[in-house]
Amino acid sequence: MTSLVVDGPIHQQTRLNRFGAAVARSMRLIWRTLTSPLRLVLSVRRSMTGASATLLVVCIVTLNIIWGYPWVGMFSACVSLLFFGWLISRIMRPRLLVQIAAPRSAPAGQPIPILLHARNQGRLPAMNLTFDLRADAKRSRRLAAKRDERKIACGVLSRPPAQGIIESSRWVSLPSTISFEQRGVHWLPDVLVTSHFPFYLFQNVFRCPVQTEIAITPRLLRGDEDAVTKGLLDALGGWSHKLLSGDALDYTGSREYQVGMPVRRWDFNSWARLGRPIVREYQSPSIQLVNVVVDTASEHPTTRRRVEDDPALERLLSLAATAVTVLTQRLVRVRLYITNEEVSEQSASPSLLMPSDSESMLIRLAAGGPVAREEADARLSRWLEMVGRAPTLILTARGEQALPSSRFSSHMTILRVGEST
Repeated sequence: MTSLVVDGPIHQQTRLNRFGAAVARSMRLIWRTLTSPLRLVLSVRRSMTGASATLLVVCIVTLNIIWGYPWVGMFSACVSLLFFGWLISRIMRPRLLVQIAAPRSAPAGQPIPILLHARNQGRLPAMNLTFDLRADAKRSRRLAAKRDERKIACGVLSRPPAQGIIESSRWVSLPSTISFEQRGVHWLPDVLVTSHFPFYLFQNVFRCPVQTEIAITPRLLRGDEDAVTKGLLDALGGWSHKLLSGDALDYTGSREYQVGMPVRRWDFNSWARLGRPIVREYQSPSIQLVNVVVDTASEHPTTRRRVEDDPALERLLSLAATAVTVLTQRLVRVRLYITNEEVSEQSASPSLLMPSDSESMLIRLAAGGPVAREEADARLSRWLEMVGRAPTLILTARGEQALPSSRFSSHMTILRVGEST
């Protein structure tokens, strides 16, 4: 039985594709062969340090001097050090797996302690290692374009300590400290590892990409910043005092002191017994739930790509973060809504957030952004219809004329950013 193979257009196209792929592979091989000397020179040039450059200068100088003892010995020693040093450096290149342990969120402008975990995956020990944290410029620009914002710089306050040797298959932990000056959800910087073995003659530098994000929450307002900030804090304090005044606070227990807690509730007996500062905690029995609504409406939400373009929004989010922190410290359950988020039945459920769960709300504020005014009005109306008659604080940067007052009832309080009272 004879089979007939028809050499049609599909088979001809397949042969042409295979022939083109073979030609492309051949061209790449020829190109790599022709450029290999240049790439070798550039590789040696990039790996040179001050010590190897000094040896190279000595080699050049000894070639221009009348030959004889000791110049021949100096030339031979320098050439041997350069050749064998580069060879050993290539053989002893470290192969590390680097991971970063960092908190989920951190306030803007505050030091962030992180921990680098490095593991030597090679068979040979890794020696003379230095670690640095450096952001990937290309990835930052790509993410900035995708998120419609500019690149956010990361400041390195303390670099990881150098390591003399990391044995094969061994883990080491290296502490470091970084900081972000601007609010948002940012990538952690990549880890740049440099090996200077042997004798700091040559260096091998390689980047370990880190696929980890951290939420940088808004700054908490302080009364000593300016008059407007002091007025906002006074208004917020007056509202919370009026809300909780007259309540006989119930004692719920004691806990270790954290930054921002009221110091008038020191538990000195527990402090003396445990050896660390302890404060008492009280809870209001009548106020079970408070709504905090953040209105991020803007006239031109798509044209503001930088933080400096909308300072009122940043102050608004900082005021919201301060309100959430103050209320959760008083063990009041807070239900937060930001108008740049979609409204859903689940987000309006009062049983989602426990009184001490403020970190998730601060992370949502870190991702807050401007939204069109019409869309913000529609979402705000729908939200207020769903939340009921619980005490509600509405934070907005809009003026009195731009915010419709017909949608608000007596149990809602409006606090406008930019006003001193």
